[in-house]
Amino acid sequence: MMIKLSIHLTIACLIGAPLILVVAKISGNAHGRISEKVQNLSAEAFEIAEETIQTIRTVRSFGNEDEELKRFENTLQQSYQVSLIQAALIAAQKWFVELAQLCMSIIMLSYGAKLVRDNYITGPDLLAFIIYQLTLGGVLSDISQIYTSMMTAAGASQSVFDYLDRQPIQKPNGILQPSELIGDIEFNNVSLTYPARPNEIAIQNISFKIKSGQTCAFVGPSGSGKSTCVNLLERFYDPSDGKILIDGREIHEYDHKYFHHKIAMVGQEPVLFNRTIRENINYGMNDNDETMIIQAAQQANADGFITELMNGYNTKCGQRGSHLSGGQKQRVSIARALMRNPTILLLDEATSALDPVNERLIQDALYYKKDNSQSRTILISAHRLSTIERCDRIFVIHKGHLVEQGTHDELMMIDNGIYRELVRRQTIDIDDD
Repeated sequence: MMIKLSIHLTIACLIGAPLILVVAKISGNAHGRISEKVQNLSAEAFEIAEETIQTIRTVRSFGNEDEELKRFENTLQQSYQVSLIQAALIAAQKWFVELAQLCMSIIMLSYGAKLVRDNYITGPDLLAFIIYQLTLGGVLSDISQIYTSMMTAAGASQSVFDYLDRQPIQKPNGILQPSELIGDIEFNNVSLTYPARPNEIAIQNISFKIKSGQTCAFVGPSGSGKSTCVNLLERFYDPSDGKILIDGREIHEYDHKYFHHKIAMVGQEPVLFNRTIRENINYGMNDNDETMIIQAAQQANADGFITELMNGYNTKCGQRGSHLSGGQKQRVSIARALMRNPTILLLDEATSALDPVNERLIQDALYYKKDNSQSRTILISAHRLSTIERCDRIFVIHKGHLVEQGTHDELMMIDNGIYRELVRRQTIDIDDD
């Protein structure tokens, strides 16, 4: 319609449109980058706040409240400064678009008046064209604002897109669901390099076999790779090289939910949810069998302290189990693992917070009463070597390598052996105490 009214005015009108669109694109891209930076700084500030709240006892014990507050304020101040730049950019873009529209209107009126004087266009046609031009300017302004808003949203959600676009490192979930899992375990030349530390080898060429029903242990100095072996069995990672076999089949062939109903783990830092003790013990189970919950708690030597609580099994554990002591959290975590009646039980420093009496009671209930758990394969990662002396087999890991294996008595016979030296050092420490 504008072309029909005046080709000359249409050409003059469209000359300014590309400039508005180019500015909108440049401004929109800048908005995206700034919005992403604002989101990252805000996330960093919230991480500082969350970390400080979760570790408030450590912060208070070192009297570092002011430093943590300053760190939080500095991050928020950076976010505020970037937000000011973003607001200024929005204002500048809007000012430019409005000014461009005003200039186009002035140009149209001036040029249109000349065309009317030269009889190229009539007055009513010029008025109609100006109305169309104002409508076009409004559309271009809306397009500019919509594009800017889209780029701002894209920048704010960039972290989400980055996570969605990440390719999984682990092999796809399998479909194997045998009617019975026996519990034989085999590591065949297994090596692992953590993705976050590609130049550091966590474990290298580790091979061993564990028969169903055996109680075995990983021992070694801190950082040697004991917990890594446990994490591999839970499929928190897949090995960089080698194979992990369960009952002769590679671990990734098993269905995820099936496999994790047959295997249970208690970590060295037990995590409880802000629910009742009953709900924590029954976590992940479809049924709510009160008898099984109590039996699991009794086997973990947790029933005694639970029944002494005012609300018993209905006691809230608090955020991350904050209402319970370290030893109580470990016992509830052990009960949660036993609730599944797992074929394979992994204990990674699971009794480190317990006193010797409770630790011995749990050992007797879990490790050595084979009449109660004949088919259960148990793997223990431990620093306290007195807890694993009666294991069927002990694997000594040093600097990521499996250097010794055997029973306690066999390993103690090795001259200059690492296990023998570890036992000697702990014995000296106990004597000194």
